[in-house]
Amino acid sequence: MKVGDIIRYIVENTLETGFPVPAPRDVAYRWALNRNIPRRGRVYLYTGALYQLVPYIDASVKSMERFGRLPGLGKAARLLSRTRLTGIAIRPRRELIEWSERVVASIASLAVRNVEGLAYLYEDDRYSGVLLYEIGAEDAFLKHASRVYAALKERGVEKLITIDPHTTYVMRDIYPKFIDGYDIDVVNYLEVMKDHQASRVLKGKVTIHDPCLYARTLNILEEPRRLLASLGYEIAEAKRSRENTYCCGGPVEAFSPKLSLAIARDRLRELASTATTIVTLCPICYLSLSRARENMSLNITIKDIAELLG
Repeated sequence: MKVGDIIRYIVENTLETGFPVPAPRDVAYRWALNRNIPRRGRVYLYTGALYQLVPYIDASVKSMERFGRLPGLGKAARLLSRTRLTGIAIRPRRELIEWSERVVASIASLAVRNVEGLAYLYEDDRYSGVLLYEIGAEDAFLKHASRVYAALKERGVEKLITIDPHTTYVMRDIYPKFIDGYDIDVVNYLEVMKDHQASRVLKGKVTIHDPCLYARTLNILEEPRRLLASLGYEIAEAKRSRENTYCCGGPVEAFSPKLSLAIARDRLRELASTATTIVTLCPICYLSLSRARENMSLNITIKDIAELLG
Protein backbone atom coordinates (compact mmCIF):
# COMPACT_ATOMS: atom_id res chain seq x y z
CA MET A 1 0.00 0.00 0.00
CA LYS A 2 1.10 3.55 -0.69
CA VAL A 3 1.82 5.94 2.17
CA GLY A 4 -1.30 7.96 1.36
CA ASP A 5 -3.45 4.83 1.55
CA ILE A 6 -1.98 3.91 4.94
CA ILE A 7 -2.60 7.39 6.33
CA ARG A 8 -6.20 7.36 5.08
CA TYR A 9 -6.64 3.88 6.55
CA ILE A 10 -5.52 5.12 10.00
CA VAL A 11 -7.48 8.38 9.85
CA GLU A 12 -10.73 6.81 8.65
CA ASN A 13 -10.57 3.98 11.18
CA THR A 14 -9.88 6.35 14.07
CA LEU A 15 -12.61 8.84 13.24
CA GLU A 16 -15.21 6.16 12.52
CA THR A 17 -14.43 3.57 15.22
CA GLY A 18 -12.21 5.36 17.74
CA PHE A 19 -9.26 3.06 16.99
CA PRO A 20 -6.52 3.40 14.34
CA VAL A 21 -6.97 -0.23 13.28
CA PRO A 22 -9.95 -2.59 13.37
CA ALA A 23 -10.45 -3.92 16.91
CA PRO A 24 -13.33 -5.02 19.17
CA ARG A 25 -15.28 -2.20 20.76
CA ASP A 26 -14.42 -3.35 24.27
CA VAL A 27 -10.72 -3.91 23.59
CA ALA A 28 -9.65 -1.02 25.86
CA TYR A 29 -11.42 -2.15 29.03
CA ARG A 30 -12.39 -5.82 28.84
CA TRP A 31 -9.27 -6.77 30.86
CA ALA A 32 -10.82 -4.94 33.85
CA LEU A 33 -14.35 -6.34 33.82
CA ASN A 34 -13.76 -8.89 36.61
CA ARG A 35 -11.24 -6.93 38.67
CA ASN A 36 -13.56 -4.73 40.76
CA ILE A 37 -11.64 -1.49 40.23
CA PRO A 38 -13.91 1.40 41.33
CA ARG A 39 -15.59 3.47 38.62
CA ARG A 40 -15.38 6.68 40.62
CA GLY A 41 -12.43 8.12 42.46
CA ARG A 42 -10.06 11.03 42.92
CA VAL A 43 -7.63 9.83 40.24
CA TYR A 44 -8.31 7.73 37.15
CA LEU A 45 -6.23 5.09 35.42
CA TYR A 46 -6.10 5.86 31.70
CA THR A 47 -4.51 3.20 29.50
CA GLY A 48 -5.24 4.95 26.21
CA ALA A 49 -5.65 1.41 24.80
CA LEU A 50 -2.19 1.26 23.24
CA TYR A 51 -1.11 -1.98 24.93
CA GLN A 52 -4.48 -3.52 24.09
CA LEU A 53 -4.25 -2.43 20.44
CA VAL A 54 -0.77 -3.88 19.85
CA PRO A 55 -2.09 -7.30 18.69
CA TYR A 56 -4.39 -5.58 16.21
CA ILE A 57 -1.69 -3.19 15.02
CA ASP A 58 0.57 -6.19 14.45
CA ALA A 59 -2.12 -8.04 12.49
CA SER A 60 -3.07 -4.93 10.50
CA VAL A 61 0.53 -4.26 9.47
CA LYS A 62 0.83 -7.83 8.22
CA SER A 63 -2.47 -7.46 6.37
CA MET A 64 -1.35 -4.20 4.77
CA GLU A 65 1.87 -5.88 3.69
CA ARG A 66 -0.19 -8.46 1.84
CA PHE A 67 -2.42 -5.84 0.25
CA GLY A 68 0.64 -3.78 -0.65
CA ARG A 69 1.85 -6.52 -2.99
CA LEU A 70 -1.32 -6.19 -5.07
CA PRO A 71 -1.78 -2.96 -7.07
CA GLY A 72 -4.89 -0.88 -6.52
CA LEU A 73 -6.05 -2.59 -3.33
CA GLY A 74 -5.36 0.21 -0.88
CA LYS A 75 -8.99 1.36 -1.05
CA ALA A 76 -10.19 -2.23 -0.78
CA ALA A 77 -8.15 -2.68 2.40
CA ARG A 78 -9.78 0.38 3.96
CA LEU A 79 -13.25 -0.82 3.00
CA LEU A 80 -12.53 -4.31 4.32
CA SER A 81 -11.57 -2.89 7.69
CA ARG A 82 -15.15 -1.70 8.17
CA THR A 83 -16.98 -4.89 7.17
CA ARG A 84 -17.77 -8.22 8.81
CA LEU A 85 -14.92 -9.70 6.76
CA THR A 86 -12.33 -7.92 8.90
CA GLY A 87 -11.64 -11.11 10.85
CA ILE A 88 -10.59 -12.87 7.68
CA ALA A 89 -7.89 -10.34 6.80
CA ILE A 90 -6.88 -9.20 10.30
CA ARG A 91 -6.16 -12.03 12.71
CA PRO A 92 -4.36 -10.95 15.89
CA ARG A 93 -2.21 -13.55 17.59
CA ARG A 94 -3.90 -15.01 20.66
CA GLU A 95 -0.66 -15.06 22.65
CA LEU A 96 -0.15 -11.35 21.95
CA ILE A 97 -3.69 -10.53 23.08
CA GLU A 98 -3.12 -12.48 26.28
CA TRP A 99 0.23 -10.75 26.83
CA SER A 100 -1.22 -7.26 26.37
CA GLU A 101 -4.15 -7.83 28.71
CA ARG A 102 -1.89 -9.49 31.29
CA VAL A 103 0.54 -6.55 31.26
CA VAL A 104 -2.22 -3.94 31.54
CA ALA A 105 -3.77 -5.84 34.45
CA SER A 106 -0.37 -5.98 36.15
CA ILE A 107 0.16 -2.24 35.69
CA ALA A 108 -3.32 -1.58 37.07
CA SER A 109 -2.55 -3.67 40.17
CA LEU A 110 0.68 -1.75 40.69
CA ALA A 111 -1.12 1.58 40.29
CA VAL A 112 -3.91 0.60 42.69
CA ARG A 113 -1.31 -0.25 45.35
CA ASN A 114 0.53 3.04 44.89
CA VAL A 115 -2.21 5.62 44.22
CA GLU A 116 -4.80 6.30 46.88
CA GLY A 117 -8.36 6.55 45.61
CA LEU A 118 -7.56 5.25 42.12
CA ALA A 119 -10.51 4.46 39.87
CA TYR A 120 -10.81 3.22 36.29
CA LEU A 121 -12.60 4.76 33.32
CA TYR A 122 -13.92 1.53 31.75
CA GLU A 123 -15.98 2.60 28.67
CA ASP A 124 -14.43 6.09 28.80
CA ASP A 125 -10.90 4.69 28.50
CA ARG A 126 -10.59 5.72 24.87
CA TYR A 127 -7.67 5.59 22.48
CA SER A 128 -5.71 8.85 22.76
CA GLY A 129 -5.26 9.39 19.02
CA VAL A 130 -1.49 9.68 19.34
CA LEU A 131 -0.83 7.96 16.01
CA LEU A 132 -2.85 10.63 14.20
CA TYR A 133 -0.55 13.26 15.64
CA GLU A 134 2.59 11.27 14.87
CA ILE A 135 1.68 10.85 11.18
CA GLY A 136 0.85 14.55 10.84
CA ALA A 137 -2.94 14.23 10.50
CA GLU A 138 -3.50 17.21 12.79
CA ASP A 139 -7.09 18.05 11.75
CA ALA A 140 -8.18 14.47 12.42
CA PHE A 141 -6.19 14.44 15.65
CA LEU A 142 -7.93 17.60 16.91
CA LYS A 143 -11.34 16.11 16.12
CA HIS A 144 -10.59 12.85 17.88
CA ALA A 145 -8.79 14.47 20.84
CA SER A 146 -11.74 16.82 21.38
CA ARG A 147 -14.05 13.82 21.67
CA VAL A 148 -11.73 12.11 24.15
CA TYR A 149 -11.35 15.25 26.25
CA ALA A 150 -15.12 15.87 26.29
CA ALA A 151 -15.72 12.32 27.58
CA LEU A 152 -13.08 12.76 30.29
CA LYS A 153 -14.49 16.08 31.45
CA GLU A 154 -18.03 14.70 31.49
CA ARG A 155 -16.68 12.02 33.82
CA GLY A 156 -15.24 14.76 36.04
CA VAL A 157 -11.62 13.73 35.50
CA GLU A 158 -8.98 16.03 36.99
CA LYS A 159 -5.99 13.67 37.09
CA LEU A 160 -4.92 10.69 34.99
CA ILE A 161 -2.39 7.93 35.56
CA THR A 162 -1.08 6.84 32.16
CA ILE A 163 0.81 3.63 31.39
CA ASP A 164 2.95 4.03 28.25
CA PRO A 165 5.26 6.70 26.79
CA HIS A 166 3.17 7.58 23.73
CA THR A 167 -0.05 8.09 25.68
CA THR A 168 1.73 10.00 28.44
CA TYR A 169 3.39 12.27 25.91
CA VAL A 170 0.28 13.08 23.92
CA MET A 171 -1.94 13.63 26.97
CA ARG A 172 0.63 15.67 28.89
CA ASP A 173 2.38 17.68 26.16
CA ILE A 174 0.24 17.67 23.01
CA TYR A 175 -3.40 17.86 24.11
CA PRO A 176 -2.81 21.23 25.83
CA LYS A 177 -1.51 22.64 22.52
CA PHE A 178 -4.65 21.63 20.62
CA ILE A 179 -7.47 21.95 23.16
CA ASP A 180 -8.29 25.31 24.72
CA GLY A 181 -8.62 25.17 28.48
CA TYR A 182 -7.11 21.71 28.83
CA ASP A 183 -6.70 21.22 32.57
CA ILE A 184 -6.08 17.54 33.28
CA ASP A 185 -3.01 16.60 35.32
CA VAL A 186 -1.19 13.65 33.71
CA VAL A 187 1.26 11.40 35.57
CA ASN A 188 2.90 8.20 34.34
CA TYR A 189 2.54 5.16 36.58
CA LEU A 190 6.31 4.73 36.84
CA GLU A 191 6.50 8.17 38.42
CA VAL A 192 4.18 7.29 41.31
CA MET A 193 5.46 3.84 42.24
CA LYS A 194 7.25 3.37 45.53
CA ASP A 195 10.36 1.23 45.85
CA HIS A 196 9.97 -2.38 46.88
CA GLN A 197 11.66 -3.43 50.09
CA ALA A 198 15.34 -3.94 49.39
CA SER A 199 16.05 -7.50 48.33
CA ARG A 200 19.20 -9.29 49.47
CA VAL A 201 18.85 -11.88 46.71
CA LEU A 202 20.19 -10.87 43.31
CA LYS A 203 17.51 -11.81 40.79
CA GLY A 204 19.72 -11.49 37.74
CA LYS A 205 21.12 -9.03 35.26
CA VAL A 206 18.82 -7.12 32.91
CA THR A 207 19.22 -4.37 30.35
CA ILE A 208 16.62 -1.69 29.76
CA HIS A 209 15.56 -0.55 26.32
CA ASP A 210 14.65 3.10 26.95
CA PRO A 211 11.79 4.28 24.71
CA CYS A 212 12.65 7.44 22.81
CA LEU A 213 9.83 9.46 24.39
CA TYR A 214 10.71 8.48 27.96
CA ALA A 215 14.37 9.17 27.34
CA ARG A 216 14.34 12.39 25.32
CA THR A 217 11.03 14.08 26.09
CA LEU A 218 9.45 12.90 29.33
CA ASN A 219 12.68 12.33 31.31
CA ILE A 220 11.47 9.05 32.79
CA LEU A 221 14.84 7.36 33.12
CA GLU A 222 15.71 6.82 36.76
CA GLU A 223 12.31 5.50 37.83
CA PRO A 224 12.45 2.11 36.04
CA ARG A 225 16.06 1.58 37.12
CA ARG A 226 15.30 2.42 40.73
CA LEU A 227 12.27 0.11 40.81
CA LEU A 228 14.09 -2.84 39.26
CA ALA A 229 17.10 -2.34 41.52
CA SER A 230 14.81 -2.29 44.57
CA LEU A 231 13.66 -5.79 43.58
CA GLY A 232 17.21 -7.07 43.36
CA TYR A 233 17.89 -6.80 39.63
CA GLU A 234 21.31 -5.72 38.40
CA ILE A 235 21.00 -3.10 35.64
CA ALA A 236 23.49 -3.47 32.80
CA GLU A 237 23.48 -0.41 30.56
CA ALA A 238 23.54 -0.99 26.81
CA LYS A 239 26.00 0.99 24.71
CA ARG A 240 23.16 3.28 23.64
CA SER A 241 20.90 3.88 26.63
CA ARG A 242 19.22 6.61 28.65
CA GLU A 243 19.17 9.89 26.65
CA ASN A 244 21.26 8.24 23.93
CA THR A 245 18.88 5.32 23.44
CA TYR A 246 18.34 3.84 19.99
CA CYS A 247 15.03 3.45 18.14
CA CYS A 248 13.22 0.09 18.22
CA GLY A 249 12.07 0.54 14.63
CA GLY A 250 8.39 0.64 15.58
CA PRO A 251 7.43 4.13 14.39
CA VAL A 252 7.94 3.27 10.69
CA GLU A 253 6.61 -0.30 10.76
CA ALA A 254 3.41 0.41 8.81
CA PHE A 255 5.17 2.56 6.22
CA SER A 256 8.38 0.58 5.70
CA PRO A 257 8.32 -2.88 7.31
CA LYS A 258 11.77 -3.82 5.96
CA LEU A 259 13.40 -0.69 7.36
CA SER A 260 11.61 -1.17 10.68
CA LEU A 261 12.82 -4.76 10.93
CA ALA A 262 16.40 -3.79 10.08
CA ILE A 263 16.43 -1.14 12.83
CA ALA A 264 14.89 -3.55 15.35
CA ARG A 265 17.43 -6.27 14.57
CA ASP A 266 20.31 -3.82 14.98
CA ARG A 267 18.97 -2.69 18.33
CA LEU A 268 18.24 -6.24 19.48
CA ARG A 269 21.81 -7.38 18.78
CA GLU A 270 23.12 -4.51 20.86
CA LEU A 271 20.79 -5.26 23.77
CA ALA A 272 21.48 -9.00 23.59
CA SER A 273 25.22 -8.35 23.87
CA THR A 274 24.56 -6.59 27.20
CA ALA A 275 22.22 -9.02 28.97
CA THR A 276 20.03 -12.01 28.18
CA THR A 277 16.95 -10.39 29.73
CA ILE A 278 15.75 -7.27 27.91
CA VAL A 279 13.23 -5.03 29.65
CA THR A 280 10.88 -2.90 27.57
CA LEU A 281 8.77 0.00 28.86
CA CYS A 282 6.52 0.52 25.81
CA PRO A 283 4.17 -1.85 23.95
CA ILE A 284 5.43 -0.70 20.54
CA CYS A 285 9.03 -1.41 21.56
CA TYR A 286 8.03 -4.83 22.85
CA LEU A 287 6.28 -5.67 19.59
CA SER A 288 9.14 -4.44 17.39
CA LEU A 289 11.87 -6.25 19.28
CA SER A 290 9.79 -9.42 19.60
CA ARG A 291 9.12 -9.53 15.86
CA ALA A 292 12.82 -9.02 15.15
CA ARG A 293 13.74 -11.91 17.45
CA GLU A 294 11.61 -14.34 15.41
CA ASN A 295 14.25 -14.47 12.69
CA MET A 296 17.36 -14.29 14.86
CA SER A 297 19.28 -16.94 16.79
CA LEU A 298 19.48 -15.19 20.14
CA ASN A 299 19.17 -16.74 23.58
CA ILE A 300 17.26 -13.87 25.14
CA THR A 301 14.06 -13.07 27.00
CA ILE A 302 12.05 -9.91 26.35
CA LYS A 303 9.83 -8.72 29.20
CA ASP A 304 7.73 -5.65 29.81
CA ILE A 305 8.80 -4.02 33.07
CA ALA A 306 5.35 -4.63 34.58
CA GLU A 307 5.94 -8.38 34.25
CA LEU A 308 8.91 -8.03 36.60
CA LEU A 309 7.43 -5.46 38.98
CA GLY A 310 4.00 -7.06 39.41
